[in-house]
Amino acid sequence: MRDGPFLAVAGASAVLSVHHVALTLLLPLWVVAHTDAPLVTVSALLLVNTLLTVLLAVRLSGSARHAVPAAATMRRAGLVLAAGMLLWGATAVVPTAVAIGLLLAATVIYTVGDLWHAGAGAALAYDLAAPDALGAYQGVDGLLAGLVRAAGPTLLTWLIIDGGPVGWLALAGLLALTGLAVPPLTRRALAKRAERTERTEHADRADRADRADRSPHPG
Repeated sequence: MRDGPFLAVAGASAVLSVHHVALTLLLPLWVVAHTDAPLVTVSALLLVNTLLTVLLAVRLSGSARHAVPAAATMRRAGLVLAAGMLLWGATAVVPTAVAIGLLLAATVIYTVGDLWHAGAGAALAYDLAAPDALGAYQGVDGLLAGLVRAAGPTLLTWLIIDGGPVGWLALAGLLALTGLAVPPLTRRALAKRAERTERTEHADRADRADRADRSPHPG
């Protein structure tokens, strides 16, 4: 909890994880309340998401295994997720056939962003963690994501179901800005880790030198 740079990166990843609420809760309500698309469209959208996740999960979620490329992937995920939110929001003001097409296209885009976020988030949580406290770092990362997902349904239902397309626009802006913030936050976390490692190595060298000075010398 004292590792502020890590918490900043984990917090950004947690904010992006609010998109799970958008798919599983907001989108069905949105289709029913704000579009003329038939109800079966909701099932089609969830099916498309499931199939694409099965087909692309390994390829996309494992694309970045270290902090720097993972941060770039997280930035890309935020922008792609934002694009999906904008397309979903636009379905309220277009004809039915166009709305169905936009819903399907946005779900495909969303799924790609979701998988990028999942892989990048896992890589950042692992690669930025202190090697001697991986469990604690993973736990805090999961805790932050859980808190955001717990608060997400109430906040986003109010923002989007009541706010309409403007709510989707606000959510898209949040996801885009958060994704853009991840690379500089990650560079700061890496610099902090390098400083911490250097201090530890310096202390170890000083300790070894001190022990050598105190050891008895022959003759």
